[in-house]
Amino acid sequence: MKTTVRIFALTLAACAGSSAAEPNPAIKANTNFACDLYQQLAGENEGKNIFFSPYSVSSALAMTAEGARGETALQMGKVLRYPESAATKDASTPWKMAPIHSGMAALNERFNSKKDPVVVAETKAKIADLEKQLEELKANHDPRRFGYRVDPKQVELAKEINAARAQLDQYELNLANALWVEKSYPFKDDYLKKIEKFYKTGGAFPVDFKGEFEEVRLEINSWVEGKTEKRIKDLIPQGAVDDLTKLVLVNAIYFKGDWAKPFKVENTKDRDFTRADGTTVAKPTMSANALKEARYAAFNGDGSSFKTPLNINSSGPRPELYSGKDGFAMLELPYMGNELSMLIIAPNNPGQLAAVEGKLTPENLAAWIAKLNQRKVHVLLPKFKVETDYSFGNTLKKMGMTQAFADPRKPNGAVFDGMSHATDPNNKLYITEVIHKAFVEVSEKGTEAAAATAVIMAMPTSAPISYPFTPTFKADRPFLYLIRDRVTGSILFMGRMMEPTT
Repeated sequence: MKTTVRIFALTLAACAGSSAAEPNPAIKANTNFACDLYQQLAGENEGKNIFFSPYSVSSALAMTAEGARGETALQMGKVLRYPESAATKDASTPWKMAPIHSGMAALNERFNSKKDPVVVAETKAKIADLEKQLEELKANHDPRRFGYRVDPKQVELAKEINAARAQLDQYELNLANALWVEKSYPFKDDYLKKIEKFYKTGGAFPVDFKGEFEEVRLEINSWVEGKTEKRIKDLIPQGAVDDLTKLVLVNAIYFKGDWAKPFKVENTKDRDFTRADGTTVAKPTMSANALKEARYAAFNGDGSSFKTPLNINSSGPRPELYSGKDGFAMLELPYMGNELSMLIIAPNNPGQLAAVEGKLTPENLAAWIAKLNQRKVHVLLPKFKVETDYSFGNTLKKMGMTQAFADPRKPNGAVFDGMSHATDPNNKLYITEVIHKAFVEVSEKGTEAAAATAVIMAMPTSAPISYPFTPTFKADRPFLYLIRDRVTGSILFMGRMMEPTT
């Protein structure tokens, strides 16, 4: 099975571009929001596994925020961590949404990039030719000629084949967006066109929420299921939409890719996983010795960098090999193509994960990633599969997004006048719930994951003698993990593993 990661964001609404020279504001906003949302979820789900897609949620809420106005828009932008550069002095439209949308569009375009079929065909033909040459060399190989060593030409051909395959078999990462609108509701064309422009929705699908809301719910769920290879099913539960529903915005992401260096299945064995309370449980654990594709860094308890020795002297004092019991280590495992990777952060003490979480800020995360070094690492990583189902309404309210959920007929109610022409308070929009489902599976071949979010709106030095030191990274204890785009730094998934489930 190939590594697969799929992310989904689905935004429901129901009724009663930056230049190339400038940094993409959507990337930093998403990273900041990801850390904030993680911290909130960690506190709300003490002792539980966590997995979600911040990119999915950010995408869904960005499409929703385009229609927000006044304090509603201000709160949404603050929670989504829009930068000060996007702020305006206009109380009605407090954010310049164009740079945010342009940033998201640029990321979506990058992630949706397709390989030229002509290039794919040429690469496949090249691989076939190289493989034929390699087979001919093997057939005619005389071991005595090379002193029973491998023919150097075979080695070079194998390298060429592997390099060509790496280009051909890189990860697959696709995004999709769609809108379902109540056909009788007075949506603003400008809003729908703007969402179509930046999020490539293909236009809005007019539906009859009034008379056939259950059929529409099933239709949306079917769309989500199809985009996530059937990993996210029944995203919108029965009763979540009704005859007052007016709009559903959907964002979906799908990722599939193998590890750059897969784990050997025969090395997977049951090993003890130590829980936060010190008890142990046997779990299928993958292992790799001297994995040279990894990047590794270690840190002290205060988050400062710990200098892991490269070599150990055969004589003289032995250096500290690992940071203290309050420290932690970070491992980066790249996916094929080396553009996407999984980051794993594991404390030295199984009971210290909460302390590491407390230091998880965008600034610290960036600083830790900057300390990663390419080196050989012994790796222990459990196989696991996690499915999560969240209602983010109260979570987002706690983070400061309160007015978007408030009845528009009441004082300080939600204002989404950028979406519709409705003037009667009874027909105004507001968010009733935000639903998010996610799935992840990590195996020897790689990772498979999916997520979906629904925002529902309703009316109402060298020594003389030394030898190399290869550190061991053990994820046999509670750990954090992220799947990120190494090119842009965008965080696609985040999770916490308290105990592996398979």
